[in-house]
Order: sequence, then C-alpha cells, then structure tokens
Amino acid sequence: MHDTRPLAIPIILGTPRQGRLSEHVARVIVEQASARDDMRTEHIDVRDLPLSSMDAGEQIKDKQFSDTIMRADGLIGMLKHALNSNLKEYIHKPVGLCRVSAGGFGGTRVVESLLPVMRELGLATIFWDVNVSSVGKVFDAGGGLLDEALPRRLKKFLDELVWLGRVLRAGRDDVSLNDAPTVACSMCAAAMNHHAEKIDYSAGNGGTLQQVNQCPRCGNIELRPMVEAAVS
Repeated sequence: MHDTRPLAIPIILGTPRQGRLSEHVARVIVEQASARDDMRTEHIDVRDLPLSSMDAGEQIKDKQFSDTIMRADGLIGMLKHALNSNLKEYIHKPVGLCRVSAGGFGGTRVVESLLPVMRELGLATIFWDVNVSSVGKVFDAGGGLLDEALPRRLKKFLDELVWLGRVLRAGRDDVSLNDAPTVACSMCAAAMNHHAEKIDYSAGNGGTLQQVNQCPRCGNIELRPMVEAAVS
C-alpha cells in the first residue's frame, strides 16, 4: 500500500555571508513547502549551526543538526562544511539544490562542484533544479518577490523531490540490499533494514566496510560492521 505519511524535508540556507539575498529565496521555498500536505519542513540557517572551523567531518558533528538530518526524508540546500559533518544520515535520501547568484549563471558552477560530493555521500540529487539568476532583480529592497514565475518553478522542484523521497523512504524501510544478517535497532529493538553498505573513514584507519541500517519503526539509522549476528 502506498505510504502517504508526509515527508520530513528541512530547508538549509547554506551561506553565512553578510548581505545574502539567498535568504529571500529560502523564505519563499519555506512558504511553498509549508503550504503542502505531503511534506513537513523546517528552516535551518547555517549561521546558527555551532560547527567549528578548527576541524571538519564527523569530528564537528552537532547532535541537534544530525538528529534533524536523521529524521529527514530529503533535503533542500547545503553547505560543504555542514554537509561533511554527517555520514549515515544522508544515505539513500534525495536532495534538491537551489542555485542563487547575483550574476547570470545562477550559481551553476558551485552546484556542479557539489554534485560529486553528493554522490559520494550517498545522496540522490533530483534532476529538476531551481536557478535564481540576477537575484537582485527577483526581489525588491524589502525582500518582496517580483518574479511571479518562481513559485511555479518551485512547485515542479518540490513535486520531484517528494516523489523521489517517497520512493527512497520505501526502499530504506523495506528493500534489503542482500541477505546479510538482520540487526536489531538499538533504540526500539525492531529488526532494521540493511539498505546500503558504506566504507566508514571516521576512525582514520583506512576505512571499514559498514552496513547501513534503517529502522522502519522509529527511523533510527545505524552503521554496523558486516559481521553482526542476526536478530533471533
């Protein structure tokens, strides 16, 4: 039966720079997403994330941010420094990228440089992007929207993200990668679904092959060594 639960899709404003006009774009996306019945959203400003600039990767992981990403069924936006602070939370989840630029290219070069990173982390990028070029002409001085076409483009963007989010959520919950032993969720003891395998480099020992398991009951995500015993 088709799973009709709303998808949890946070919207991440990924630049901390002063005078950013991308916050107007993020506001419009939040408004469009909040008006839908098929998704729940929240706005995350990278300025508010307590991520140290003295280190990187999972060493700077923020628990609240990681918990939000773990609960998420998809993502909109990202910043490389924040992106790298998680691993298991991203695997087999869709991400939509909104490109914002003061010039005529809509942030295309930046997004193109991020695509290999998204792939390596296990995120699935949707093919319908939103490009906001010459953003100073899209909003007035007070942040009011001048481009009436933007909400229509965002609808196509969100429709695609929701479709892929539903498909991938069903896969994470129910479609096993292979016949490896099933493990029990450490949060609720339900049998978890092994939907991926990933080399984990966080221990700094050259990498360890791990099962990626998701609990269909509580949504918990865990990495387990491949030699874990089966649930009795």
